Parts: sequence; C-alpha cells; structure tokens
Amino acid sequence: MTKLYTSNILVCFFLFILSLDSNAQANAFFNKGGLVYLKGGSSDVNPTLYVNGRLTNQDGRFVNDDSKLELAGDFHNNPSSYNYESTGTELFSGAGDQTIRGTFNGTTGNDNQFYNLKINKTSATGEYIFISEFGTNANINAAGSLEFVSTNGIIRTQSTGSTSPYTGNYARALYIQNPSASAITGHSTSAGATTKYIEGKLIREVNASDTYFFPIGVEKTGLDGMEAISINMNALSMPAGSTTGLQAYIRPANTLSYSSDLIANGDVLFYDIGGYDVLTNNNHFSQCVSGPEGYDDVALIDGAITHEWLVTPTVAPTSVSYDLTVVPGSTLENQVNYAVMGTACNSLYPKAQYLARDGRIGGNSSFGPTYIFDVPNLLGLVQAPTLKTITGQNGFSRFRLFGASDNNTSLPVELMSFTISPINNEYFILDWKTASELNNSGFFVQRSTNGITFETIGWIDGNGNSNSMHAYSFHDRNVEQNITYYYRLKQVDFNQNASFSATLSGILKGENFEVNSITPNPTNVNAEASIFMPENGSVEINIFNILGQNVQTSHVDLSKGLNKVTIESASLAPATYLIKFQMNDKTITKKLLKNL
Repeated sequence: MTKLYTSNILVCFFLFILSLDSNAQANAFFNKGGLVYLKGGSSDVNPTLYVNGRLTNQDGRFVNDDSKLELAGDFHNNPSSYNYESTGTELFSGAGDQTIRGTFNGTTGNDNQFYNLKINKTSATGEYIFISEFGTNANINAAGSLEFVSTNGIIRTQSTGSTSPYTGNYARALYIQNPSASAITGHSTSAGATTKYIEGKLIREVNASDTYFFPIGVEKTGLDGMEAISINMNALSMPAGSTTGLQAYIRPANTLSYSSDLIANGDVLFYDIGGYDVLTNNNHFSQCVSGPEGYDDVALIDGAITHEWLVTPTVAPTSVSYDLTVVPGSTLENQVNYAVMGTACNSLYPKAQYLARDGRIGGNSSFGPTYIFDVPNLLGLVQAPTLKTITGQNGFSRFRLFGASDNNTSLPVELMSFTISPINNEYFILDWKTASELNNSGFFVQRSTNGITFETIGWIDGNGNSNSMHAYSFHDRNVEQNITYYYRLKQVDFNQNASFSATLSGILKGENFEVNSITPNPTNVNAEASIFMPENGSVEINIFNILGQNVQTSHVDLSKGLNKVTIESASLAPATYLIKFQMNDKTITKKLLKNL
C-alpha cells in the first residue's frame, strides 16, 4: 500500500514516472527515470509518503524536500543521470527486517545520502536495517542525524551477521558526516546492550573539542552485542581544507597471545603504578602501597581480552590529542581476571586493568621504557592502571584491554641481577644479587619444564633488613640434557607476602653446539656469552642492529666443552641487537639490549 498525505505539501509526478514492478514486493513504489517531488511536512505526525513495501529509485530524480518519507520495506537507489535528493526525514518502520541497497554514499550537496535517518522498531523481531554489501556505505548528511525512535533497532553494515569469534569488520559502514556530538540520539548507552546500536562499522565526522559515542558492536547473540567506545577530542589540526571522520569497529585481536601483543620492553611484562623520583628515591604513589616495601607497586600483565577496537581516520590529521574509553559488556571484559589492588589503592585503582594502544599499556601517556622502582635492573613502563580509559593520545590505531591477575608481583628487595650458568654441561648454577632488602625472609627457588607450572626445589635464607649488597647462589644438579628448564625466585617476607622474579631458562646439550646465555643483559659494558662446544672449533660472531645491518664481526677459536667469550658491546650505541653465533652449518641467534 502506498499512501500520499497531501495537506500543505506538493507531490508532483511527470510522464509515467510512477509504476508497479511485477517482480517487486507487494505495494512497491518504483520510479524509473522520472521525477518525484515531496514538499514539506517533515515534522508532521503523518508521513508525506508512506510505502508499505520496497521503494526503488531507478535513475530517477526523487526529491525529499523537508518531507517525511516512511518505509515499511527496502530502499533501493540506483542513480545514473538523476539522484535521490534529501533535506527531509527517512523513517524505517517495517515489522520485518529492511535493507538499504545501492548508492547512498553521497558527500556533496544533498545527493544520494540520508538526511534525518530514523529507526522506529518496536520489537526484537524484524529490528534489523541491513546496509547491503551490494551497494555503498550509507551516509548521513553533514547537517543530518540518526535517531533510534522506539525500543528496538539494529543497523547492520552488511546483509549477514558474523559467527564465532564474532567481528564488526563488515563490508560497509554507516557514515555520519555531521560533526555534532548529538548527531546520534536514542541509541543504547549501557555496556552490553543488545539493541539500538550499529553492528559493524561506524564512521563519525569529528571536530576538535567534542565527545563522541560510538554505539558499535557485533551480532547481538555474540559476546555482549554492543561493545561501544567513547572518544573525547582535546585538539585536532588538519591539512588545509580537510576534515576527518573516525571509523570504529571491534574485531578479534590480530595477535591473540597477550604476551606477543604486549610491548614488553626488555622482555619484562610488568608496568609500575608509581614513578621513580631520582632525586629523593621516593615512589610518587606512596599512598597506594601496603607498607614501605612497595607491595602492590608492580603488576605483572598476564592476560588480555580476545578482541580489540580499531579506530582509523578517513583523512590523517596533522596533529591530534584525544582520550578514549572502551565500554565492553561483562562477557568480553571479564575474560580476564583483574586483581583487586588493595584497600589503600581502591579509590584510585580499584583493579589492575590496563587499556593499551598498539600493545603499549597507556599508549603514549605511559613513561618509559625505564628501570622499575622496585626492580632496578629490569625495564618496564611506568603506568598506573588505566581501567577502561587512556588519555592524551596522539595517534589512532587499535585498542585492547589487558589485566594483571596477581597484584603481588613486586620484590621487596632491590634485585640487582639474576643469572643462570651451565657448568661443564652437567648442572646449573643460579646466581642473584640484592642491593638492599626489607623484611626479607628468603627465597624459594622454583623450576619448571614448560614455563607455566613450577615446583619448589630449594630454599635460601634472606638477610632480613639490609642496605648492603648480598650475593646468593643455588646449584641444581638434578637435571638432564636436552630439556629446557625454567627458573624463578619466589621471595617471601616476614609477613608471608610472596612475590616472583623474572623467569630464566637454560638447557644442557651433550652433543650440540649451544649458546647458553649472554650476561649481563641488558648491559652497558662488555657482555659475556656462555658457549658449549661439542668439539674444538671456530665460531663466527655477527652483531646486527634493528635495521639488519651488520655492525660487528669476530671469530673465536674455542675448545670442546663450556667456553666464556667476551662480546664487545661496551662500544655499541644504546639499542636492541641480534647476535648470531655460527659454527659450521649451525647458527644460533640471541638478543642483547644495550643501555646507556
């Protein structure tokens, strides 16, 4: 059924422009090559034109001049010489799902784009508006808006939804060209909503000073449905004559492994909540610790959610500053166990939750890499738990939540070094040194063969409270060749608070050429490589920088058994290097971090 409401409006038809298509759905409105002109009435209760079926504009001029066009079926627009022109309202109100198909990606004037797009769905049945991949993006005019009028409605930016692991990386996007923060209204705002959001990609034009909510998500039966983000623009500078929109959607993380995705800075996956004041040796967050030993001050990042948000500009800005908040539902957010930081921290950091940009916790707002306050020979980033917000970002990219499941991962001692050495390819010696100790009862020595499950193999008494350096050693003779062993220290204080060191690994190989370790690493002096030789022979050592350039080559003649070889690293510039050791046809590569 096609209804025309003509009070105070003008509807003009010329030269057989209105016809029925026998192949179209019932009550279709088909304009082929003619002119339809709707004039006025956009604010009226009744629509200017109501189409109880498909509306097809096939190379016709269809003008919605401040009128209300209401559709119960699909809307197809296929322009060639003529266009769909709108400064009015397009209201989708069908009891079933509806599809937008064809050309709706206009960016100039009012051609081939929506003006005030309204979604009026009153039931979860038939609540979808599909933007067909057999067409273009669906654009909303730079002076227009999107409104969810009733209780339901989902705009899906392709015809079919995704299945597990669920993604919003769809073929098309909804593009809101109006930079007003209020250009979208009526959408869901609560985390994990299952209606009134955009399933797929949303592009929003932005300016330098507004806050923009992106009600985006995945198929409503996957994860939580809506997994939104909010972007607060602090500053924006664009090339002359340019504006930009931000495209956002959620997808499975490209690098699923949290440890591979996370920027580790020296292979240490922890991030300090407090800065280190080199003038006073004080922790800037001393009010957020359990006593003076620094308990709760370092969190070991050991998990991440499976998905990430991707935000990219349509035109690259000259410079930008913004804050970003993710709004995941509980299913997605709680894939990770976030440690409660402790009573003293709760008002500031209720849990050890971190938002990262491109795998860097806090994005460019974190400080480092630098030496951590409690463990001065290990590198990390200084960054308080961000929860779901990071601030002062200067580039757009991908964003992901990480977590620490244990808030007690810092050592109440200043650990200067922790090394492993194979002795005659028969057993291991673990050596470690402390610069100072506070309430240190001692160390459990723990070992693993998979790097995950550890067993305690020994105990070494600590020195309680001390400001002097102390050296410790442990011999592990219960080992076999050709098995990789992992070692860590579980430090315990007099209050039975326990914490862990970094993990070392070693392997004994009775018949093979092997480079067991390079120490110290990181270093600012010459390092030493422990090399096992199955026979007398020559080893070529090549050092490469991160550009793949060979910066140093040497040859050494070594004897059968364990050898110590000096690596001339003192003269190298501060950077990360790959060192390749070659004996005959076997090459072993190790990483060396050179500090200032």
